[in-house]
Amino acid sequence: MADSTATAVAPDERLDILDALRGFALLGILLANIDYWSGWLFLRPEQALALAGGTQADVQHFLHKLLIDGKFYTIFSLLFGIGFTLQLSRLEQRGANGVAIFRRRLLVLLAIGMVHLWLIWDGDILTLYALLGLLLPLVRKWSERRLLTVAVALLLLPLIAAPLLKAAGINPGMPFYMIGGMIAGTQGLEMGSELAWLARPDWHSHLVWLESGGFFRIGMLLEWWRVPKVLGIMLIGMVLGRRLVAGTLLADTRLWRVLMWGLLIGVPFSLLYALDDKAAQDGAWAVIGTAPLGFAYAAGFALLWPKLRALRLFAAPGRMALTNYLMHSLLGILIFYGIGFGLVGTLPPLGFYGVALAIFAFQILFSRWWLARFDQGPIERLWRRATYGRRL
Repeated sequence: MADSTATAVAPDERLDILDALRGFALLGILLANIDYWSGWLFLRPEQALALAGGTQADVQHFLHKLLIDGKFYTIFSLLFGIGFTLQLSRLEQRGANGVAIFRRRLLVLLAIGMVHLWLIWDGDILTLYALLGLLLPLVRKWSERRLLTVAVALLLLPLIAAPLLKAAGINPGMPFYMIGGMIAGTQGLEMGSELAWLARPDWHSHLVWLESGGFFRIGMLLEWWRVPKVLGIMLIGMVLGRRLVAGTLLADTRLWRVLMWGLLIGVPFSLLYALDDKAAQDGAWAVIGTAPLGFAYAAGFALLWPKLRALRLFAAPGRMALTNYLMHSLLGILIFYGIGFGLVGTLPPLGFYGVALAIFAFQILFSRWWLARFDQGPIERLWRRATYGRRL
């Protein structure tokens, strides 16, 4: 029998700023992923030049690496750690077994992520979040100092480990790349034919792409050191969550320091990442650039929140972040892939970013309409029902 104290977060307990920051991150994730669905990521330089011209192609490459790539899942990772602390605090105040409920939530999220990764889109991030999130209860009693020390060590780990592994000729993602490559090769999917393959109108080709792409995704997460980065940021989020529970975070003047230092560290390394092709292939440098700039984005958002009412537009899609994240994949595939409207490889950056903004504008309207009638998004409601095992 379900514990009567084990209820989900009530609407009046939500912090609008967290929902809005989650919505802001959601928009950034969409802008980061749209160049994949549109096929822009797979164009050869001469194809990109023919489609968009040199100036537009160069500007897109520069701004994407500088401002978008990696910054917004940094915010999501931070919010994940904050959310863990808030959920645990609220559940334990009600006398519920917060850790057990959190673990059930993550197992359901893991199942959703696996379906997303292997049956919808191979760029899934939910699986990684769920697996790493299962580690958070193990460190929930650590002091803030210890959490921050380990977090910084995890974020700096790639700078030490990556050169050593590279010198030894070891690529941690290579075993998974080899598996993905073998699957692709047996089905006739060869490097350089990605656009033509994505344009195919049959579902079998799409499933072959996902079968091989899932292994490439795992390899990429390992090669680019996403595991220590995401876990480290989650630990920082746990510290911020504690301060939020204590009521000291949003009024903390150290947000200005986070903004300043995030820009001072993040902008130069992100510039290096955007301008130097060698650095762009090095996951270690990408970590040092993206994490601080992501922190700066979050701090800037929090500082602007009381002054800029327009930021409240992000709150509704942020409350339905899981629904909207999965909707991104479905709409991206529907619009661009051959099993949908088949626009892959046909739009320049101004075109596919315009599509992304149109999708998000629709999600703002849809989320506000839905939440005026229901307390949660449809996938969030499914997630809650699967977690608690009863109708709420």
